[in-house]
Amino acid sequence: MNHRKKLLAVMDIGSSKINCLQTITDNNDITKVIGLSTIASKGINSGIITDYNLAAECITKSIRDCEKQSGESITELSVSISSHKCFTKVIRSNIKIKDDRISAYDIKASMNSALEDNYLVDKKVINISPTDYIIDSSRGIINPINMYGDKLEIDFLVTYMGINQYKNYAQSITTCNVDIHRIVFSNYAAGYSVLNENELDLGAILVDIGARTTSIGMFKKNNFIFSDVLDFGGSNITESVARKLSITFEEAEKLKVLYSSVIDASQEEDLAFEVPSINFENENNYIQISRRNLYELVQPFYEEILKWVYNSIKNSGKKHLIGNVLVFTGGASQIDGLTIMANNIYNYNSRIGTPKNIKFNNNEFLDTSHAVVSGLVQNEININIKNTNIFKENERNLEKRKSFSFLKQWVGDNFF
Repeated sequence: MNHRKKLLAVMDIGSSKINCLQTITDNNDITKVIGLSTIASKGINSGIITDYNLAAECITKSIRDCEKQSGESITELSVSISSHKCFTKVIRSNIKIKDDRISAYDIKASMNSALEDNYLVDKKVINISPTDYIIDSSRGIINPINMYGDKLEIDFLVTYMGINQYKNYAQSITTCNVDIHRIVFSNYAAGYSVLNENELDLGAILVDIGARTTSIGMFKKNNFIFSDVLDFGGSNITESVARKLSITFEEAEKLKVLYSSVIDASQEEDLAFEVPSINFENENNYIQISRRNLYELVQPFYEEILKWVYNSIKNSGKKHLIGNVLVFTGGASQIDGLTIMANNIYNYNSRIGTPKNIKFNNNEFLDTSHAVVSGLVQNEININIKNTNIFKENERNLEKRKSFSFLKQWVGDNFF
């Protein structure tokens, strides 16, 4: 087997860290992780390049570390982006059906028509997903393939960003001697990584709480139907804790991850911790902080995040399509008590979502901080399966045409 044809490399570029992951798919179509690197990111904030040289240096190091682990070179990457500068718009495309029945070619033609919309002239499209199908004014179509009709209308959810922002982002990657295979919106990728089949079909909302952004994505009938991004994440909370307690960012992050909760603990369970203060040069000077103090510092921020999520869903116009199913992912979603808080305040049926189909070192599952990078892999697998199915369908149609042509010729030769 020429396994190089089945190598895949992806990268999740976040504000706090960069994950680079390389996989290989064997003869049995089993995908295995052969390389994974995680390094602190610099020069990048909320999907915006703030220092080109620093960003390129970090991306290069992440690639080289992953290559060293896998023993394979990386020449092409699928890359994620999450930014408050990414926007969405619903665009409707109308086309006449070429043949009597709708084929994958008609869907593709409709998508190309949507991408030619004047609104997108000076913008870079990151993602485009069908949300509604209409055949000859009949709504509620789930899958139009092989259905009869004259006119096909499709509503597409288009995720886009400014062209110059895209150029800066792309250039910081390609300067590392790799090509960009595709750029994928982070929430879209994470959804296909952590949501189960029922959630993707019946409808669910994914909340990805990253370092500097929080994004939500709605999924219904396996389609990405709505998204929104908040310019605030876990690192903002950590910085606030560090300022309030006069401790380093690193110490504040440890406290938040290991000891903080958004559920108020009883007095009996309230523990105190000693943390070195940045206000003293003497190492013997520490400040004391209790779990109750941490709760009072951290809980209001997560309550505000949930409030934003609730209002964004309410204002989306899609709330009636989705049940109260909320799935949290991203590094900052690992705070203790988040799902209980979501249920208590907004009556959401929620859980923490981790990557479901990808393992590392044979039996070690990746955690929520790897949801996006795992989703990038799953997205490529889904696209390959879809393209294979389209190819097989085209072959079947070609065989049918050949058979019909042969029968027509035989009838003509023998009866006329």
